[in-house]
Parts: sequence; structure tokens; C-alpha cells
Amino acid sequence: MRKRETRQSLAHRYVSHERRSSERLTVVRDSGVAVVTLNRPRRRNALNRELLLALKDTVGWLRADTDTRVVVLTGAGDSFCAGVDISAEGRRDFYMPPQQNERLYQEGGQDIVWGLQSLPQVTVAAVNGPAIGWGTGLATSCDFRFVSDKAFFRIPEIGFGMYYDVGCLYGLLSLVGPAQARRLTMLGEDIDAQEAKRIGLVDQIVSSDELGDVARGWARDMADRATDAVRLVKMQLYASTNARKRHLASLEIELMSCYYDSNTDRYEGLAARENGRLPVFSREAIKM
Repeated sequence: MRKRETRQSLAHRYVSHERRSSERLTVVRDSGVAVVTLNRPRRRNALNRELLLALKDTVGWLRADTDTRVVVLTGAGDSFCAGVDISAEGRRDFYMPPQQNERLYQEGGQDIVWGLQSLPQVTVAAVNGPAIGWGTGLATSCDFRFVSDKAFFRIPEIGFGMYYDVGCLYGLLSLVGPAQARRLTMLGEDIDAQEAKRIGLVDQIVSSDELGDVARGWARDMADRATDAVRLVKMQLYASTNARKRHLASLEIELMSCYYDSNTDRYEGLAARENGRLPVFSREAIKM
């Protein structure tokens, strides 16, 4: 009786959550598969405060949803995720509770990244278009990546005087290794689908008009095979790769807070972007 009540409680919680966050994030469950869709297509699914909080909440309750065995993460429209919303509108209420300063934003962001990586369900990113900054981080936080032939990856933070933060670096590093991680994070190059597959960033390339059906079909097949043994293998892989770097991520929170509190390069980077000019960043003084 108690088990039945728990399942009913989870089902009720799921329904209320989907209705509450349908404006920015939708969740559709069927046959053991939950399809989570970032739903800001006019902003290329860029992450504003509202969407970040909805995604964090969704990752949290999926962890307790024993009826879901596979999670598909994708974006509405023709973009996967354009990263953090750096528009004036997106920045206006960014540092409001519960992320009213940089440290709290970093902690909340890491909760999403580490939460995705450690979900008991098998996760697959259906990358239907550009995955920029955080978008790349969300994709590399999943177990598998199916990408549209029109998709590309870019980590542009360095060009804005920013850092590839909230723990996103470690998932990328475990997939492509140090050399390619340097290329993506330090050069900010666009990596198209074919190159992404060559360097081990993605698993499968699918035509853009078939990606959704292929990803959902694969997820349904995987749901039939997602036994406790699969879950344990996933946890073992996580423990031997990304989880070993959690102590570095804790340090990263303090490092980023200090960096952004003492350095104005990000404001210069954003101003340069808005005005269509090259940024002029500060340089650390070199003592002779």
C-alpha cells in the first residue's frame, strides 16, 4: 500500500510540475522515457534565471522518478541551447533570489551539471542545433549525444572575458581529452557535427528532420534494457571519471566568485559585443 501511494505521489508531482513550467521548459513522459525540452525558441533556448531554476527543479524530481528509465534533453525550434542569456533582458533579473550573487549562481549551476551527470536514468542529448557555452555543457553532461547534421558546438566565454564555469569543463574533458578541451575552451572555435564526432564529442549524427524520431526511438529501446545493472555501470563510470573532480569544482566556485568580483573584463566583453567592436581586456601586470 505504501509503495502505491509513493507512485501516486510522484505522478501527481510530475503533472503539477509540467503544468507549472510549460512556459519555459516542457516534460513529456511515455513508456519509461521523459523528453525534457528547453522552451525559449525565440532566444535560441538561452538560459535565463527562470529557465535555470526550472531545469534545476526538473533534474531534482527526475532523480526520484522510478518510472522514468531514460531522459532525452533537447531544445525547441532550431537551436539546442545558446548558453546563458547575455541579452540586457536576460541579465536584468539574473542575480535575484535564489542566485542573488555569483557564488550562489555558480552553486546552482553546478547542481544542474552534476545532477544531470549523476541521474540514475540513462540520459541522451538530442542536439538539434547550435550548442553554445552552457549548451555544450548540458550536452556533455548527458551519457549520449545524438546531433543534427546542422548542429555545431562553440564555447565562446574566453572572448567575453569569462570562464567556462559551473563545472562544465570536466564532462568535456572526460569525453575529448585535454588537447581538444584546450582547443574548444581557449580558442572558441565552431565545431561542426562531423568534427565533433571525429574528436569523440558526439555519438551519432542524424539528419535534422529525423533527429527527434531517432532519439526518441533509441530512448524507448534503451528503456526496455535499462536494468539495475545498466544503472550500476553508469554510476561506476561516473565515479571513476567526473565525480573524481568534484573537489576541483568546489574550488571553482570560490575562484569564479573572486575573479568576477575583482575583474571587469566580462562587462567589457559584453559591451564590445553589443557595440560591434573588439573588446579591450585588462592584463595582469608582469613584474620584472
